[in-house]
Amino acid sequence: MQLKTRYNLLHLFYWFAYCCISGFIAIFLQYLGLSNTEIGIVTGISCISTIFISPFISSLVDRIKNLTIKKLTVYITVGVGIIYLILSFIKMPAFMAMILYILMYALMLSTVPLLTMIAMNYINDGLYVNFGLARGIGSASWAASAFVFGQVISFVDPWILSIGYFFFIALALILLYTMPKQKNVKTTKEKQGSVLQVIKNYKILFFLLLGFCFMFAGATTIGTYLINIVTNLGGNTSLYGVCMFFMAFSELPVITMAPRLMKRFNSVTLIVLASVFYLLRNFTICLAPNLIILIIGMMFQGLSYGLFTGVITYYVTYNLDAKDQLAGQTLIGIMTSGIGSTLGNVLGGILQDTFGLDYMFMFIYIVTITGALIIFTTKKINDKKNLAAS
Repeated sequence: MQLKTRYNLLHLFYWFAYCCISGFIAIFLQYLGLSNTEIGIVTGISCISTIFISPFISSLVDRIKNLTIKKLTVYITVGVGIIYLILSFIKMPAFMAMILYILMYALMLSTVPLLTMIAMNYINDGLYVNFGLARGIGSASWAASAFVFGQVISFVDPWILSIGYFFFIALALILLYTMPKQKNVKTTKEKQGSVLQVIKNYKILFFLLLGFCFMFAGATTIGTYLINIVTNLGGNTSLYGVCMFFMAFSELPVITMAPRLMKRFNSVTLIVLASVFYLLRNFTICLAPNLIILIIGMMFQGLSYGLFTGVITYYVTYNLDAKDQLAGQTLIGIMTSGIGSTLGNVLGGILQDTFGLDYMFMFIYIVTITGALIIFTTKKINDKKNLAAS
């Protein structure tokens, strides 16, 4: 089996498993008896923890002899599965369940940059891996997982999600083990760059991610509490799965096309375009009068999150020095899954429980507009910089 095919299948199974955790956060935690505010605290702390956990995990590859990114990914995902099974089948006090879920979700979030770096290392080795296609397949897989498990948990309690995770992550890890050894993972004597060095040396990247951070906060609020939005419009868990399916499946064509789009258009211009669609996405969802309009809004996911994710991932690979690329990919995770998700999860849950959905929607409007303005301003600064350089 070709390397490209194996990497595509790796994403297929990985994101199917990942959805079992990330796609049903509110439903699973409600099953454990947590309120919206408590759900926001759990997911928020999980996400903010990645600011510290992700750089630490990334540094382990340099610090521990014979530890590769592939091995590290295996250890973390297996540990996540064990915690998930414990949460599903062992009754415990709510505070203990919250602590374990925080640990599990934070570790799972930290694996995303590792999966990206596996592809980028192969590319740097001169081996052909189409990350855009693989990530697009992952989005389609996440969509299928959301649809399937959305129907399943209409009839079975959410503990079934942990079984689904373990099954599909096992398939992903088998594929990971069969992939060829990467040449450049441990051969360089040059010390890997840190996240702080990347922020200092690549300011355009940082401000693009800062803008994305705010828009992602709005998107995270929608994603985490989507079940409440759906039920407010007259839907149920089954329709929630349908909404998630359309959202994630829309990413496939856009992420797949990202490398070709970058050959024709400036990367920063594409990111600005993604910001425009983020405005359309978040506002359409929040203003939706019925489930049909809600699904239409969810389908802007591809042209917003999908386009931004595909472009920014390749941007790091092509614009950062080799020693800074792992830290660069980690920074993407910190600004989105870390800070952005924390802001959205915590404030979204508190506003919803205290004042209701309308105030949560107002928060989404504010952070989305703020993020778009930061990205538009960054593009203007970048254009002036390029003009002066020429």
